[in-house]
Amino acid sequence: MGKRLIRIRAANLLEQTARLTGTEVNLVFLDGRTLHGRLTAVQESQLSLRDNIGHRHTVPVAEIDEVVFDEVAPF
Repeated sequence: MGKRLIRIRAANLLEQTARLTGTEVNLVFLDGRTLHGRLTAVQESQLSLRDNIGHRHTVPVAEIDEVVFDEVAPF
């Protein structure tokens, strides 16, 4: 089973809301930090996710450079 790494820039984030909600993602911040977790909600100005130990994080979209996630390839 192959996977593809999908990168969504912050400017295109709101267009991909339905695709991303419930997905395991890596948020890449403008300063280079990353945060890994399952995206629980996408709002106009912020993202909410839960990390692997159950902590909830709310991140302003203005601080995000890109969202990176794996997608199963059809082959």
